[in-house]
Amino acid sequence: MKKVLALVMIVLMLIPAVSAGTIDGSARFLKEAAKSSQQTREISLAIMALSEASNDLEWDIAPELDNLVTTLLKYQNPDGGWGLYPGETSNVLDTAYAVIALERADPIVGALRVEGVRNAINSGLSYLLSSGNEGGWGYVPGTPTSCYPTLVTIWALGESGYTYNSKVVREAIKYVENTTTCEIPEYEALALKLIAYHSTGYPVSNETIESVKEILLNDGNLKMKERAMLTYALVLHTPIDFDTARILIKLESYSKSTNNLVYWMNTPDLFSSTELVATTSYALMAFSTSFELPPVKGVKNPYEMPCQELKNLQNPDGGWGLGRNEPSDEKATYYALMSIQACYPEKESIEKALAWTRGAFERDAVWMRQERRMSVGYYYALKTLLMYNNLTAEEKAQAEELIRSVQLDYGLWGNTVLGPQPYETALAIKALRELGVPANDSLVQRAKEWLLSISNGGWGTHVTTKYYSYMLKPDVLTTITVLEALSEIASQEELQPHMDWLIEQRINGGWPYWKTYYVWEKNKEFPGTPTVELTVRATDLLMDHGYNYTNETLEFVMNARDSGAIDNKTIELASTINYLSRFQYVPPVSLYDVRSALDSDVFGIIAPHMDAATVNETIDMLNDLFSGGFIALNTTTIGEGSYIVMAHYGEYFVRPYNPYLKFHLTNETVTVGNVTVPIAKAVILIPGKTPKGVVLFVFYEQENAEIAKEVFTTGFIRYIRGNAMILLNENGKVRVIVVG
Repeated sequence: MKKVLALVMIVLMLIPAVSAGTIDGSARFLKEAAKSSQQTREISLAIMALSEASNDLEWDIAPELDNLVTTLLKYQNPDGGWGLYPGETSNVLDTAYAVIALERADPIVGALRVEGVRNAINSGLSYLLSSGNEGGWGYVPGTPTSCYPTLVTIWALGESGYTYNSKVVREAIKYVENTTTCEIPEYEALALKLIAYHSTGYPVSNETIESVKEILLNDGNLKMKERAMLTYALVLHTPIDFDTARILIKLESYSKSTNNLVYWMNTPDLFSSTELVATTSYALMAFSTSFELPPVKGVKNPYEMPCQELKNLQNPDGGWGLGRNEPSDEKATYYALMSIQACYPEKESIEKALAWTRGAFERDAVWMRQERRMSVGYYYALKTLLMYNNLTAEEKAQAEELIRSVQLDYGLWGNTVLGPQPYETALAIKALRELGVPANDSLVQRAKEWLLSISNGGWGTHVTTKYYSYMLKPDVLTTITVLEALSEIASQEELQPHMDWLIEQRINGGWPYWKTYYVWEKNKEFPGTPTVELTVRATDLLMDHGYNYTNETLEFVMNARDSGAIDNKTIELASTINYLSRFQYVPPVSLYDVRSALDSDVFGIIAPHMDAATVNETIDMLNDLFSGGFIALNTTTIGEGSYIVMAHYGEYFVRPYNPYLKFHLTNETVTVGNVTVPIAKAVILIPGKTPKGVVLFVFYEQENAEIAKEVFTTGFIRYIRGNAMILLNENGKVRVIVVG
């Protein structure tokens, strides 16, 4: 009795105050309460709850558990069982509770080398198995089968690895299912039944789970112990949803606290220490089961650039070839030098590349004079030298004169076999413009007129004969090059048909040379393979004309990098570096980070489609649940702090705030990670990172606005987890899918 009174004194000293954290506070209470008890059942329940909460605490509970387990081991009788108090005759009920407690604690205290835990469990199991009747257990061996000891023993066997396929468990469950009454209160029996069934894997119907929710939400006569036990049973069987969130919030609202201690009192049984410890233990197990800390894992920078791979492809002569060990090439070297600037370039490497480029530039000039054609190599060598300001004014004038001198006709470049070519003409115009020739130069205007006159949808190889001229199948490379040349000298209206053609060529997230190509030998058409170079160039070009493919291209580029598609391909590697270098590193972020920030940061609430009353209701609930601050904003702009953004699909790009998570929209579906669901039925929760805070995106269609609202008003926001969450509306019920 002395120990009981000591515990009562602890309770009477508690004065309600602000909780320091439900899980932390109740764990602190239980470890102190268990020290003040000699009851096997009390110590066992405390061990169970503290073991369940061990991963959710910021402090190491293992030493405390070690002490409690050591105490419990001392209480074990020679027959393998435990009594209500040390030295008392063994009974089934206390032995079952002790076995459960030791099973829960064993993985945690095992590191501290507590001896005999496994042996104690095995001895306890032997006692239980030898004490049973046919179909169940009485309170002590030889007494009639009773509901309460049978339920707890099923639970103990389940914790020890027995399933409902085991004969002893199967027979005991059969007894429970056929029993209409139990000697303990109805709801305690229901809770123990669900807990025991969960431990053995015995299925429980959805109707039973829904009935438990109904009891917890609407029965005002529940005792606190019944509420705690049923809540724990519920969270074992069902993922967190809006109803479960309401139930957990309701249970938490009944807690009492002072300083850093939290407990639940089974009023009016104030002086029943068992009820106090049991109620708090089941409540802590409910919260610990529903709570989840983020997994510890290293995360690779999603924008990591393949710099070393590109550097390794540089040839001894200083240039880069199109691939490993291939002859140095002007275009490959230009792309490499343009991109390697983002990779902490070595001065010696750049100087060698420029020396090679200078030689190539001079050789290409000789070839142009001899062949009287525009050289692709000369164009890229010129761009490289201009990029590094490596040409004198005299050399620039000579380059302009050379390009003008190799025209086939005024404003047209090509070859004498096929005639003027869109690609070579575009390269010449781009080179002249970069050398300072104005857009209104008559030669430039002549080239523009010709290019626009020969096609209404893309450009490719052009054939000119004595009697007629025609375009072969347009290709993406030529079309992009021409559009780049015309972008500043032609109107949007003049370019629009070609923009439309280019957009139509997109396939599998990128742009290939041809969307499809025909193989005569196989008499079959095949889809083209998108490249990073063409995809990045097309994206940049289209962005200048109002078409934004940033997110899609970023995903394509990262996939190409990670799949090995760009390995040993200089231009592809360089294009990848070029694109990824535009994005600042964003630290990895998850819903765990958002949940943590809700207790510390000031959040701006952006909800352009929610009425003021709904926003205010949301803010009121957030203020009740968390310690942070929440302010409604009359803006749609995300700044540098922390935000909750409730918006329709497509109104915000996720990638700048969370490049780690796959998020893709079509007209009918949304893909989050590896999960694809219908947009019309889904509310999506996605975390993001800003320079000085976090952002929680809540995306929804208007018909699901009520679900978006209930994320906050039900208290569900307290239990967000994973890399993202999908709330799926299925026939009026919300199913929760955790992504990652």
